[in-house]
Amino acid sequence: MKTVADVKFPSIVFSPIATSSPKLTRMRLPINRDQSWTSSSDESVGNVTARILTGIDELHVDTSKMENESDTSSCSIHTALEYVHPKVFQKKSLSEKITREELRSAIAACKITEDNYKKTEADLYALVTTERILWNAGRTWSGTMPVENRDDLKKYARNACDDFYMRCTGQLCIDELQHISHTRGRYDFQSVAIYCFEKGMPSSIISRVFAKNLVRRSTGEYLDDMEMTWLLFAMVGTDEVQSVEYWFRVLDVHCTGVLSVAVLEGFYAEITKYLAHENVASLPFSNVIAQFSDILGTQQWTLRSFKENRELVYRVINGFTNAIRFLEQEINEKTNGERVDDEEFGQGQRTRWQRLIDHEYDDFYHQTHSSSTETSNITA
Repeated sequence: MKTVADVKFPSIVFSPIATSSPKLTRMRLPINRDQSWTSSSDESVGNVTARILTGIDELHVDTSKMENESDTSSCSIHTALEYVHPKVFQKKSLSEKITREELRSAIAACKITEDNYKKTEADLYALVTTERILWNAGRTWSGTMPVENRDDLKKYARNACDDFYMRCTGQLCIDELQHISHTRGRYDFQSVAIYCFEKGMPSSIISRVFAKNLVRRSTGEYLDDMEMTWLLFAMVGTDEVQSVEYWFRVLDVHCTGVLSVAVLEGFYAEITKYLAHENVASLPFSNVIAQFSDILGTQQWTLRSFKENRELVYRVINGFTNAIRFLEQEINEKTNGERVDDEEFGQGQRTRWQRLIDHEYDDFYHQTHSSSTETSNITA
């Protein structure tokens, strides 16, 4: 039987059906990549989110690709995808709030006016990008964004229509949603379970997603577009604060705020069964729970302990929710695959969601793939 170290597995597990679309027209200019970047540099733009997320509860921000990085240091515009220094929030009071519905309407209007989207297309794009903004900011559950004034609504809408990651997020998620659903806007258990099982998630986890819990806003046999979009974000972005909250709520079956070891053992058994079909041996549960407790620094697994170890907690989450990601992270630990990938790309340390978007849409990877294909054809 193979062990984890013997198995070669693709580093990008989440593979969309479609990777391009005529709608994805306004792409960014070529980026001047600095190959001197190292993942340990605290000054790199890519580390901004990691440094400030633990200190700001009201508004989490992410790093966006900017054509001129020097422009972001002025903090003249504050969006969910821009570099904002933590001191900004110490000096200014965010007294106003914009709602999920207001964001969605503004973004849809922008896409209809500027990109000639049909209303149905614009509405779905607006839904996905609105949820992405709220997800990045850690405001999914409240559905509101604190802002300095109401004019910031236009800035968020503009960012959702112009930013590279936002546009590609919209396109990728729309492609996935259309692939999964047999009925527009409704995702039944069987369709979601099959889709997620292909990505490494046992059906017991999907049952929890469909159960009456805090990661759903509705009840019944179907997920809606918003709930399915949350699941897509959580499946990939296990290194993001909102994803940590999402999966903790899924694993907290008894809703006590402390994860049950007995329940976790059941989830891990499903992971080992999945890997066994791939002829991969898994460690005993006692060994795994001991390793994960060392990561968290406690045997009382609470949401606080998860958030306090955000940089490593994705290992714990994957161990109970996603067999393929669990296998992938063990391989990556030996090869430093993600760090090497970030260094080769030359834009600093990226989140898992950013890395996925880059692999699907950035010319850097497509050119590299084309070059390697041409070389193999010549040698053949």
